[in-house]
Amino acid sequence: MEKEKKAHSRKSVMRVKDGVLEEIVFDKLPHHDSVWGLTTGKDGRIYIAVCGEGYGGLSVFILSYDPDAEELDYLVEVAPHLGEPPDSGHATQCKIHYCIIPGSDGRFYCATHASGPPWGDPYWIPWNTWDDPIKQFNGSHFFIFDPTIDKIDDLGIYLKKEGCRALAFDEKRQKFYGITWPRNHFFVFYLNTRQYKDLGRIGDINPQAVFLDEKGNAYTTDDYGYILKCNPETDELLRLDLQLPHEPYRRGWHNVLYDVVPSPDGRSFYGTDWGYESRIWKFTPEEGKCGKINDLGRAFGPESFKTDSSLQDYQIRGLVFGHDQKLYYTMMAGWERSPLKYLIRLNIETLEREVIGPFSGITGPDARTIASATQDYYGNLYFAQAGGSPTQIYIYRPDAVKKGVKVFNWKDIKQWG
Repeated sequence: MEKEKKAHSRKSVMRVKDGVLEEIVFDKLPHHDSVWGLTTGKDGRIYIAVCGEGYGGLSVFILSYDPDAEELDYLVEVAPHLGEPPDSGHATQCKIHYCIIPGSDGRFYCATHASGPPWGDPYWIPWNTWDDPIKQFNGSHFFIFDPTIDKIDDLGIYLKKEGCRALAFDEKRQKFYGITWPRNHFFVFYLNTRQYKDLGRIGDINPQAVFLDEKGNAYTTDDYGYILKCNPETDELLRLDLQLPHEPYRRGWHNVLYDVVPSPDGRSFYGTDWGYESRIWKFTPEEGKCGKINDLGRAFGPESFKTDSSLQDYQIRGLVFGHDQKLYYTMMAGWERSPLKYLIRLNIETLEREVIGPFSGITGPDARTIASATQDYYGNLYFAQAGGSPTQIYIYRPDAVKKGVKVFNWKDIKQWG
């Protein structure tokens, strides 16, 4: 598909609490089914990685949305620029997961992920083609994307036969921290020297996030929700005696990181895990011997409703702070007769929850998975949808937000996926 500027086919709006919720459907990519990577560039535009996982022979596209003009640009199809056209016969470079990281130079530092079948195949599992020279996934490409000239600089494959599930960028030290899939290894990659260091396997279940504190320490979790900390000077990876909250009748299995955002003051982090309890927590790295975790309780809904039955349905993602310094995120209300995924607002001082409104498929289907979120500099909030074709994003526009009046700046944009 050739680059097509200022094109979105469907744009619909519905009224919700204190604002409107807008849906933009990417009709120009009818078979692409998910958006995982979503971030804000130094230029203030929103950058979107549109992925094609369930249909053989697709390539990930990078799009941008201009909050000033309210226009969408289809910028570049990634795979051909990596020397792997989507009809190559290999499992495709169909996806950028939580691995599109904005730099202060205006460029984006990215890694590809795996999950798309080869051209003509209905389904793909990495182990089935691990040693197949034709259909195997060659590996995750690291690349730099310059949106000013729509140019991709391919740095090559460093994760052989694997994809990159999550990535964080320590720009000061010019190094990346990430997690491979499916083998779940934690790695460090030095941009300037192209040195790749595998720090070993951290469990069976992939965490969905790596995040950085103000000192450059990198964090993720093991299978039981224990915090893993990587020292930025030595690359030593340690398990801290600090576990994410879980029900007392569980041991914490599957409480791996799912989504994490820095607090407005940057000294703590709010997050959720891919566990059975659907909880929000706060992590403060400088408090106590190895940091402190505060359990903020069920993200949404009655504590009596058990979310154990489905990790997928009751996952919490799309964490982002708004102009009001309140935390926004999404969760499905499974206790309702017709369950819907809702946008929730949390006052981090009082812990009061408010329902903003449902992601009810204004023109497209009801939202199945909200994969990630970001904000523009004015305070509008953007949410990525995964799990339907064509895929889409949602924009929450609070009434109090005014175009041209900035409430966020570059320092507020997180440096991880």
